[in-house]
Amino acid sequence: MKCEKGSVMLEMLVSLILLMMVASLIFPQTLLIMKERKNIQMKYKAQVLLQEEAALYLYENGEMLPKVKEEEGITYMLRWEDEKVCVLWEDVRQHEMKRCRYVEK
Repeated sequence: MKCEKGSVMLEMLVSLILLMMVASLIFPQTLLIMKERKNIQMKYKAQVLLQEEAALYLYENGEMLPKVKEEEGITYMLRWEDEKVCVLWEDVRQHEMKRCRYVEK
């Protein structure tokens, strides 16, 4: 059998096309996973801020004033609504998120 340059080129082209198809399927899923991981980190940080604010109020007689905290480039707004403290922030998909915690003295 003799090797012809045209068949080698065709095999390389088919391999490249298959590689591009696999990459086009995997890349968007990887980005989605990374965004969701960031959202989970934001939610965890919001929960920590809620716990800190509740502890300040309960144990150090903190005031029920609205606060704005900047953490790792994310702006968290803490505000009091009746007997609960809430934290608001914007997630990776630009949706406004809200978590609240009841606090009784």
